[in-house]
Amino acid sequence: MRHKTQRLEIYLDGLNRGLHFKEVSDCVYPRIDLVQTNNPVAAIMGAPEFAQTIQFFADNPVAQRSLVSPDAQALLYALVRNLRPQHVFEIGTFKGGTSEAICRALNANGAGTLHTVDPVRTDYIKAIFERWPQSLLKHLSFYPTTSMDFYKTMERDHIHPSLVFVDGNHDYEFAQFDIGFGARQMQRGGFIVVDNIAQPGPFYAAIDFLAAHPEWREFGLSPQAYDNSKAYDRSRTTIVNTDFMVLGSPQAHAVGTRAWNSGLIRTRQSSVRGLKLKLARPSGAGVLSAQVVLRGFGATLQENLGEARVELTKAEDEISIAFTPEVRLDGAFAYYTIEPWLIWNGAEPLQVLDAQPF
Repeated sequence: MRHKTQRLEIYLDGLNRGLHFKEVSDCVYPRIDLVQTNNPVAAIMGAPEFAQTIQFFADNPVAQRSLVSPDAQALLYALVRNLRPQHVFEIGTFKGGTSEAICRALNANGAGTLHTVDPVRTDYIKAIFERWPQSLLKHLSFYPTTSMDFYKTMERDHIHPSLVFVDGNHDYEFAQFDIGFGARQMQRGGFIVVDNIAQPGPFYAAIDFLAAHPEWREFGLSPQAYDNSKAYDRSRTTIVNTDFMVLGSPQAHAVGTRAWNSGLIRTRQSSVRGLKLKLARPSGAGVLSAQVVLRGFGATLQENLGEARVELTKAEDEISIAFTPEVRLDGAFAYYTIEPWLIWNGAEPLQVLDAQPF
């Protein structure tokens, strides 16, 4: 039934006769220093060039099959042009409208891949992408799978985005996962754009994420200014002519008394002697507790746990923690995973840029 419905939609949308596609070209957009600008979203949308960016997408035939406004597409385009990302994740493809805006920006940048995910509308989406010009297709990878399977694939392949567009299932639990795992995979200084915050699922998932991760920023006032008497509220966003909330990732991971996992590492390494931490700024005094779980996958699953604790009495830029004895697995295994955990007790959170096993 699903395949028949999608074939009917392909026919009703006229895709069997081709796709009206605007010429692939760059367009005027605001050039912003995303690091130095206090609110890059406001700076982009307030720049005089942004009106021309909006007009470019308003005059694009894709506007007729997209659920987001030309302003929203223009904002995504401008963010990608300024970020110059190697990887962008899109959770929820629908009819490829935002996919096209993002790939136009990647093409204008001259590099980068959009990884877009949709487990439901595979036939229709493939019919759209088959009609794209090659200049945009070379920047696209489509995954007809769930976001959970997709994120695990990206983690396994060590692919980290600079921008994640969350527009999948709008139930709270799904949106919460898509935001949370996107943040875990995120490059430092990247962005998560959450669509449809008029709906309670994406909105509450976003504000709960911000409450749990105060080092992240929201470029607007949606979490503070919303009407708490309404579950569904079209006026909730503070980003004009969109239904977006935009979250900005910190330049470092703030580690405190709640255990932080730097991410699962798949490896052929059968032992771990310690962890090396690179910090964004000096640590100050405090106590760092570290654990690492080493697992071996073969005929059976085995794991071993290492623990270490170090007290810092002065500021450090890098920290090395040794496990005594080293964490080791003996036997024949196809591969191993390393799961590092950190807990910091100090006056201020520990600003961790990277944590690597050795």
